[in-house]
Parts: sequence; C-alpha cells; structure tokens
Amino acid sequence: MVTLGEYRIVRQVGEGGMGKVFEAEERLSGRRVALKVLRPELARSEPGRRLFENEMAILGGLDHPNVVRCLCCTEIEGELVMVLELLEGRTLRELCATEGALPWSRVVGLVEQMARALSAAHEHEPVIVHRDLKPENVMVPANGTLKVMDFGVAKMLAALGTASTHSVGTLAYMSPEQIDAGPVDARSDLYALGLVFYELLAGRPPFESSSPRELLNLQCTAQPPAFSDEIRRDLPRGVERLVFELLEKSPAARPASATEVLRALEPFSPSAAGAGPPASKRATAPETRRDSTPAAGVATPAAGVASTAHAATPTRTKLDTIALIERATQAPSLSFRRALAVVAACSVLSGVVTYGVRAAGRAEPPRAHASRSAR
Repeated sequence: MVTLGEYRIVRQVGEGGMGKVFEAEERLSGRRVALKVLRPELARSEPGRRLFENEMAILGGLDHPNVVRCLCCTEIEGELVMVLELLEGRTLRELCATEGALPWSRVVGLVEQMARALSAAHEHEPVIVHRDLKPENVMVPANGTLKVMDFGVAKMLAALGTASTHSVGTLAYMSPEQIDAGPVDARSDLYALGLVFYELLAGRPPFESSSPRELLNLQCTAQPPAFSDEIRRDLPRGVERLVFELLEKSPAARPASATEVLRALEPFSPSAAGAGPPASKRATAPETRRDSTPAAGVATPAAGVASTAHAATPTRTKLDTIALIERATQAPSLSFRRALAVVAACSVLSGVVTYGVRAAGRAEPPRAHASRSAR
C-alpha cells in the first residue's frame, strides 16, 4: 500500500486546480482522513511555502459546523499537505448534475448553511475571504450538515500567479471586482453565493459561454436573466429579491455581510419552522407555499411561512379564552331520536304521576267515613 508519511493512501478521490485529494488512514490510530496534497508550485516556491504556513495558521482558528475541519497542515516528503476530516456525500456540483433545479425551500436550507460558513469566516480576526466559492467546493454529507471547503487556497494560488490555470468552471463564479483585479473583500464571496443560489433554483448558472472572454464580460456587464414563470410561481418574492441583490455588479449594492443575508433568509428558513414565525412574518404568508418534495442528503425542508402559521393554529385555539367561554356556554346538541325518547319518557312519567294523585284523592273520603263510624 502506498504511504505518505504516517498515512496509508487508500485511493484518490479528486483532483483540481489546488492539487490532488486522497482518502487515507492514519497508521497508528486507524482514523480515516482526507489528504489534500497541494500543487507542486507551492512546495517549490519559498514565498509559496510562507504563504501556505500563514494561511493555514489563520484557517486553523476557523472552527465552524459548516466549514470542513482542518486537522493538520504539514510538509511530508517535500509535499505541502492539508489533513482534513473525511466526508461521505456529494458536492453541490454532483447534486446539480443529477437533480437539476431544486425546490426553493430546499435551496434556502443549503444557502443558509453556506451563508453561516461565510459569516464565520468574514467575522474571523483576521477576516478570511474564500475567493473561490463554487458548487465543487461545497460538500453535502449524508447527515445533511453542509460543509464549505478550500478556504484560503485560491489566495495562495493567486499570489503565485497560477490562477489563470483554473478551469472555466471557476471563472464562472468570480465576482466582477475579481475579474477587474480590484479590491476583494467579503462581498466578493456574497456575489459567488448569489451565483450558486441562482443555479440551484434555475438548474443552470445565470451566465454561460464556451468562451472564457465572453463569460468574463457577461459577469462584468450583463444583468442576470429573470427566473422563468414556472420558478417564480412558487418562489417567495423575498427570496427572489435577495438572489438579485447578491448579483449586483457593484459590491456596495449587495448585502453588506453574510449575517445580513441570514437575516433576509430567516422568514423562509427550514430551521425556523419549529418555533413558528412572529406575527409580523406571518403577514407575508401569501408569498410562500409549501413544497412537499423531500430533500435527499439534507434535512427535509419545512413548509413556508404560511404553512407554519397554519400548523400552529390548533395549539393556540386550545388556550384561547373566548373559545373556552363559548365552549362552556354552548348548549349540548342531541340527536333527533334521543330528543324523541326524552319527550316520550317525560310524558309517561307525567301520566303516571297524574294518575297516582287522582287515585289518592278518590280513596281518601271512604277512609275518613270509616273512622267516624267506628267512633
């Protein structure tokens, strides 16, 4: 079996612009891990090594349920290696390829988890910007807890001048300011989030071209196409509005932060369904509909705001004071046959009582006469 330092290589599970990924096993503990062996350019370049060390030290402090855990960063046999938790599941790219457009309620659950990962990175000190968020870098394990991968790696490759070797698939998720070599901050990740958001809903990216030059031009100048009538029929207007705000060409016109994105998603979030939305959010019910399609690989999405409010109504009725008073004062209802039986019984009882009284009246005089005679 091939080994790399203390790790036994089981199989290669992927290869991309950053390097190769292997499933491996720790020799002593037997723990299964993922080894990301970074591109040789990083190992051969002294600036690349320093950047790798700096970035990995920063990423070591990024601990969040929606971020793939980095267990160790090291150099093994001249290779720069990231030891990551091993995940069983599919990437969003594989999910899109097999299922196409997804129900909006399921998409909101996925995007919400991505936004949580970005929020944790953007609020980290120092700030961590992903720079390469795309469906290939998002894993959906079988337990439903989405994981964002490859934070910081794009920065290292860009610093070495190797970003041009990335596939067109990566170019399709670059923000306009990245393409124009402008300042890049957290809002660049939000633009990429909008591109992924759009694709999950529509089943295709908003901008497509076989020409890299044309694709980059579309990213910088073209407005994203409107959703089809079929998609818009069930899509809440608040969700639709957020997608296009994320896709604004100017960073200043996008949401200010991933936390703001989470606030915008909150009324439509599957995680908020258990407690039921506030009254102010229930007022938006006409914009939402329940989607009964079960989600594969993620927690089954809950209903929209309208169905949540409807489901909560019976519980509230039990505690309603007016309803209790009406229930207590309401006359009991009898069936027709029972009513007839009651009337008949009362009539018979009345007749018996009347007959007894009359009989007693007739019998009284003779008893009185008999007693006088005896005297």
